[in-house]
Amino acid sequence: MKRWIAGILIAVMCLGTGCGNKTEQEAPPTEVVKTAEEIKQEAIQEKMDTMTLEEKIGQLFMVDFRNNEDGSGMTVLSQSAAEKIKQYHVGGVILFAENLDTLEQTQKLTKDMQNAAETPLFIGVDEEGGLVSRLNKSNIPHETIPSAGEMTEPAQAEAAGKSIGETLAKIGVNVDFAPVADVNTNPDNPVIGMRAYSNEPNQAGEMVCAFLKGLQGTGVSGTVKHFPGHGDTAADSHKGEVFVSHDLERLKEVEFIPFAKAIASGVDFVMVGHIKTPNVTSDNLPATLSSQAVGFLRKDLGYIGVAITDAMNMQAISDYYGVGESAVMAISAGIDIVLMPADLGEAYEALLNGVQDGRIQEAQLEASLKRILSLKYDKGLL
Repeated sequence: MKRWIAGILIAVMCLGTGCGNKTEQEAPPTEVVKTAEEIKQEAIQEKMDTMTLEEKIGQLFMVDFRNNEDGSGMTVLSQSAAEKIKQYHVGGVILFAENLDTLEQTQKLTKDMQNAAETPLFIGVDEEGGLVSRLNKSNIPHETIPSAGEMTEPAQAEAAGKSIGETLAKIGVNVDFAPVADVNTNPDNPVIGMRAYSNEPNQAGEMVCAFLKGLQGTGVSGTVKHFPGHGDTAADSHKGEVFVSHDLERLKEVEFIPFAKAIASGVDFVMVGHIKTPNVTSDNLPATLSSQAVGFLRKDLGYIGVAITDAMNMQAISDYYGVGESAVMAISAGIDIVLMPADLGEAYEALLNGVQDGRIQEAQLEASLKRILSLKYDKGLL
């Protein structure tokens, strides 16, 4: 009898205390809410983790397919160009007037280029308005934009950037290699002149930022050029060596100012020019190949975005440095994207070998790739 009563008491106690279970109710799992930045970084890292070395190297190139093999303008994606996009895993393409005819034709061309790529492409063009306009040579409807030097008010520059951006976005172009951030202090300069906004650095910087506000507001990336400043040169880097003889103090007081303002305003790209600065750097190299010059951009101006070379087939590079060697030097110096190497295959193999033999540090490759993919993510390409 006593055993029976004891059993009932134990059963009652178990019911009251959850005998055989935890004495306290388990708390529901806490939902982890990730920030937008955390989601972005995870997506970029996941992408990088799936990429081969060859694919990573390809992202460091923007190339041109200006003409077909018969010399005609490539307005329809050729089989050869499509194969190169795939074979070299290129990160971007730059278009020229030879590629642009009508609105519908250019839309199809850029769409076909994107479809040929494993990783979505930066597709760029030099569209400053005025003296440098690919659109003006096409049949694509667009507003005619005056040269930068003809503008006097920031509102004009902002409207110009907005108009250009809207047209470029419509044709599938997501990068504009504009505006010129050089200060036009040399009236004998053969290549800048009216392409620059002003001979006064603060005014030039204000106009540059206004253009960028209009342009990047449309979703098209802007590019300030040509760091460390092409305004006070007496030669054209398309045709040979170019020098700026000023010391660092002068560069900081004049040439750097528009770039610094653009960086503070959030510019997506900085184009580094083939400009030697013998009284600032000791390596006797054009800025595109000089870690000292790129160091001023990264450290002094605090730029953490994508740095791209000026076209590497220009004579300031091609007359003095090998195709592969110059590509390795540019990336080693801290550049992220090599624009228009004279021979894509040679430059690609040189970068691949450079990483494998240690001339290009893996950390440098990863840093450049992360900057490139980060911008592509921000632009909705990833």
